[in-house]
Amino acid sequence: MARFTCKELGGVCDEIFEGETHREVGEKGGAHIMSSIDEAHKPVRERMARSSEEDSNKWWKWFKAEWEKKEETSH
Repeated sequence: MARFTCKELGGVCDEIFEGETHREVGEKGGAHIMSSIDEAHKPVRERMARSSEEDSNKWWKWFKAEWEKKEETSH
């Protein structure tokens, strides 16, 4: 189990997402950003909407590395 804030996922707020896998947390964060309607999240929401499959794959690779770093510090 690990916890990440929206900011740690590339967003703008301090909402916390937790889960057993990096996929679970990343998907929760993505759903949060895409369902937000406030102006603060708008640039991130637009960037996500425009992202290509390659962009998405790069983000997941980056986030998996961040997940592993956090896992190492939680033991």
